[in-house]
Amino acid sequence: MPIDSSVLTSIARFFRPDPYRDIFRVLADSLDDAVLVISSDASQILTCNHAFLLLSGYARAEIEKLTFVDLLTEEEEGKQALSQLLQCSKTPDCIIEEVPIRTRTREIIPIDLRVRPVGLASSALLLIGRPVSARIQVEDQRRAQQDRLDTLIQISTLILDEMVAALPTALDLAKRLLCASSIGLYRVSAATPDYILDGPLPPEFPQTLPTSDLSPFHRITMWSLGQRPELTLHKSARAAGFGALQTFLIGDPTAWVGLLVVGWQKQVAIPDYSKSLIPVIANLCHVAILLSLQRASVAEAEKSLEQLRAEVSDQFAAVPDILLSLDGDLNVIQANPAITRMLGYQPEEVAGLPIQDVLVSPEDVRPILLDALGHKRMAELMRVVLHRRDGTPLPVHLLATPLSDQARSRLLVILKDQSAQQKIEDQTETLTQRALLGEVTATFAHEVRNPINNISTGVQLVASRLGKDHPLHSSLERVHKECNRLDQLMSDVLVFARPLKLKIEPLNLTEFMERILSRWTPHLKQVGIRCHKSYNPDIPLALADERTLEQVIVNLITNSIQAMPEGGTLSIALDSTQTAQGEMVELKIIDTGPGISPDVKYRIFDPFFTTKKDGTGLGLAISRRILTAHKGTIQYESFTDAGTVFTICLPSVTQSSEEANHERDRPDR
Repeated sequence: MPIDSSVLTSIARFFRPDPYRDIFRVLADSLDDAVLVISSDASQILTCNHAFLLLSGYARAEIEKLTFVDLLTEEEEGKQALSQLLQCSKTPDCIIEEVPIRTRTREIIPIDLRVRPVGLASSALLLIGRPVSARIQVEDQRRAQQDRLDTLIQISTLILDEMVAALPTALDLAKRLLCASSIGLYRVSAATPDYILDGPLPPEFPQTLPTSDLSPFHRITMWSLGQRPELTLHKSARAAGFGALQTFLIGDPTAWVGLLVVGWQKQVAIPDYSKSLIPVIANLCHVAILLSLQRASVAEAEKSLEQLRAEVSDQFAAVPDILLSLDGDLNVIQANPAITRMLGYQPEEVAGLPIQDVLVSPEDVRPILLDALGHKRMAELMRVVLHRRDGTPLPVHLLATPLSDQARSRLLVILKDQSAQQKIEDQTETLTQRALLGEVTATFAHEVRNPINNISTGVQLVASRLGKDHPLHSSLERVHKECNRLDQLMSDVLVFARPLKLKIEPLNLTEFMERILSRWTPHLKQVGIRCHKSYNPDIPLALADERTLEQVIVNLITNSIQAMPEGGTLSIALDSTQTAQGEMVELKIIDTGPGISPDVKYRIFDPFFTTKKDGTGLGLAISRRILTAHKGTIQYESFTDAGTVFTICLPSVTQSSEEANHERDRPDR
């Protein structure tokens, strides 16, 4: 086996002629290895140390009379060893293993020799020997150390891969490593305040250990048979027949996370390395417990994070406005589903696109976005027109706000649909223009009406003086009719333009309709129209202005008669109905005419729109205005070649009473 070269160097330095022999012998005797100095041809033994004398069994005087050949066996091994030895005289340093040395008692002891030429002209060979058994013992110790190291690596790998789940296997490996009879671990658990047992300790040991039982333990506690067992685990060890028990607390004194327990049947079975190895095993168990706790915390955090991501994703998708997340280069990172409804793009197809390819507008929006991104401040455009995927315009309100990300630049763009607001503004402008037009029209109608009346009176006077036989009489009659039509038109314009003054009172619609129909019955018979009536006797009173409501009814009946020039059926129905506004009185006027053409059905309530030759186009517009002022509604259904149904809903006295009670019971009253 290898021998320290520094020893050889020291010996060679002190090997001199006879005056230094004693000094060399003292130095050689201080070594544990056997030292032998022979002549270079192995014919003479010059000296040896005390260790070689003990190994060979010879006295010093006897050994100096022998040759090295006398110490070797006569078998082939001895001859081969001698040959190798002589070859070493030419080599600065060499090793010969398993040289068979014959002792004084004729016992053969194999030794390992390290050979080095020494003296003047290498006249001698210095041999340092050690029994092969010592080398084998060292090699066995190294293999045992390597096995222990491999086992520890195996335990650490198991713990890193499986954490707490690997503890039973890891403890079984540790048991073999420590030559123990049993090994277990009491560790903390999230399910119970006590420490639970991992590992197969004998049944005499408890399965759980209260926290208070750990207080008497030191970091390392050793109990052996013969000592008084005062602690629970020591009593369990004696009951289980253990000769020794060692415990090691795991964790921090402020919060122990476990207790490693190792037991041996006999105290002599405890290996010498247990004191250094048990803390390592305990620390590995500590790592397993901490990793398990941290993995549980990470899993819980990941679960919470996933729930948070799902909530944020749901909230992101639920926002009705377009949300765009942009990077520092103004490329789209993410878009919510509102972009499909508003712009016609799918969220996944805009990811990665430059913002100018998504927000297509006559006005470049990038400067406002760069301003928000560069200055880390909110920026907005109150109204910008974007083009949808199909090319149609979309007015939006744009708001850009930078996101708080220290590592990267991020921008959130919010686009709010302004179509409804634009429509309201357009309608407001239209209403303003109509109000102005109404004032002008009312003034105009008032100023024109008097001249028309004068013209009509003059025409009548001229016609009466000329007589019916005069050739101009028919022309004067046509002028008179046109004057009357213009006068009626001016009257309708004034009614439409002036504010309504209503006198709302409870009204019995059954009696009201009977009075109106009684006046129209002769005319209906004359034009061949049958009248069908259906009244619910239990309908409540309606809240209405009788004068203006009669104007609405007369207009609808007139329209129905005009829609049935060849005769037909006029149906009147009265009933009560429930609406979002509460209980209402419902009046239906139904004719069997040709119906309203689909081309004009959306315009019949527009002012001055008419399909009649002599119509003014204000009848239905005035009717809807009157019913709106009543807080009622007017709707219609038309069926081609089957007829038209106009439905009027008016507030009932019952609804008015409920609203009054609700208003009176309000908390702020």
